Amino acid sequence: MRRIIFLFLVFGLLACSPAERPADKSVASSGSDMSQDSAVEPTGYVEYLWCTDGENYSVESVKAREEIWLEEVSQLGLSRMGSAEITPLGWSSENFDRVSVLFWENKAERDSGWEAYLSSGIEERLNQAYPGVESCGGDGWANVYPMNSYRLREREASDSFVVGYQFCNFNEGQGRDNLREFLAGPWSEFLDRYDSENPEISFGTAVNVPDFDDEGVERHEGVPDTFDYLWVNIWSNAAERDSGWSAVEEYGNTMMEAANIVSTCSEEQVWTGRSVKSRS
Repeated sequence: MRRIIFLFLVFGLLACSPAERPADKSVASSGSDMSQDSAVEPTGYVEYLWCTDGENYSVESVKAREEIWLEEVSQLGLSRMGSAEITPLGWSSENFDRVSVLFWENKAERDSGWEAYLSSGIEERLNQAYPGVESCGGDGWANVYPMNSYRLREREASDSFVVGYQFCNFNEGQGRDNLREFLAGPWSEFLDRYDSENPEISFGTAVNVPDFDDEGVERHEGVPDTFDYLWVNIWSNAAERDSGWSAVEEYGNTMMEAANIVSTCSEEQVWTGRSVKSRS
């Protein structure tokens, strides 16, 4: 079973503790950088909201609803909140049609942002203007999944992208120290070669750590009962993703064997994505 392309790059950030920002090309250029203790705090806070189509759904109605939403949240002062929409690629879910992703600076801004949003009446006005178009977050917002995000590499900004998710658990007897050893060795060697051979490719990487009780929430297809972290790969397009897999297959076998000793991850779930709101 194929495992992780860019899995362990970020875990140097997690040595001491369990959103999107403007792209600078990359935050770290090699895995060896991540063996340092320089950054231990999350670089953002991310929320995933399940969204389902209503009886009045259409592409045009969703777009019109979205335009009102963008104007309303701007007037509310949520300029530092980013948003994207992701849709399963090559698979489907009985739980949702797509997922809305919110990017926050941190958990405190998330809390204040939601407080302002819910008290503003925006959601009610949207549902009155476009009834039965879509529903996001579930009853009582039960299908909102918050996570602390540790971002390592920034993808060049674009309106569309491809993203892959894997749900990962440490193997028995393995943990952060083992990951750090992996970063300084097989991973660093693989990434050095990949970057040197593919200087024009822009991909983003992040590890998102659940900030919810994963045993007490509803899960969609392919998600294990519990997981230690969500590994995220983001590419500008499918061709860049194919390039990454090709590199793993060509010269990444040793790296992958070492990676799989440390953690076990689900098969990658692939989605297409589009940017809805950029952070300013």
